[in-house]
Amino acid sequence: MRTEKPGVRSTYRAILLAGPPGAGKSTVREMVTGAGQDEFLQIDADDMKERLLRRALADKSYDSWIKPAAVREREQAGERFHPMELSSLVHEESAFLAERLRVESIERGDDIVIDTVLSSDTKARQIMGELERAGYDVQVMDVEVPREVSDERIRTRWREGNERAEKGDGLGGRWVPSEFGAWVYGEPDGRSRPEANARMVAEESPAVSRYRVYWKTAEQEREDPRAPATLVTDMSRASRGGPLVPTRSGPTTEAPRARPLPGITRAGRTAPGRPGPARADRGR
Repeated sequence: MRTEKPGVRSTYRAILLAGPPGAGKSTVREMVTGAGQDEFLQIDADDMKERLLRRALADKSYDSWIKPAAVREREQAGERFHPMELSSLVHEESAFLAERLRVESIERGDDIVIDTVLSSDTKARQIMGELERAGYDVQVMDVEVPREVSDERIRTRWREGNERAEKGDGLGGRWVPSEFGAWVYGEPDGRSRPEANARMVAEESPAVSRYRVYWKTAEQEREDPRAPATLVTDMSRASRGGPLVPTRSGPTTEAPRARPLPGITRAGRTAPGRPGPARADRGR
């Protein structure tokens, strides 16, 4: 994937993009990165699912290996299934590939967007630990909608994806099981785990220079389904490890910029002016 994005820079910038399925993360990502989006490598397990399925269709393993016998029987009875409807069958493989791409990208210092639900606090801390140890400047962006909006968007995305596939465009709509939605919105107050975990890592990690939360209510969704979520929280650190305080000013659609981080080891070097350890010394 790295070779497909020749414009990706390696200045140790990362955007950690969190939120429930269907929250509108892609819209916010495009809004924030703007003209500079080609400078970032996007890491998304859902993209990996589509790549895996396309490859399986090409080498015929989709029918011979991935598709379960029960699905083949129902197809023989007249039902039709599109590949992305079976994307959960390549979940483990897609997660592995996304993690490998993330690790390799961080080792190179590539500027990255990690697009994830962030429903696991353990995984959230793991990702932030990798970025922090590598000396990244991180912006955390959490995009939130109520569960009813998430559920409806999942259904709409699935239906519209299948309609396009019926016309020969794409692999169909990806279905998200309702059990996963119940898990994502499993906080005691009914809010989402991604919201709690995004705030947690933003508060805990000194590598986070900016933390933003975007919200769209059910009423706003009814009024204008195409409108993006609204920025409701914007906090920053003036220096690495400093306090997280309300952002005073600046555009809300601003991608992270590279900044010098004195004393932070970055893949064999520190910030300008300080020699870093040799490759063999890294991580010890």
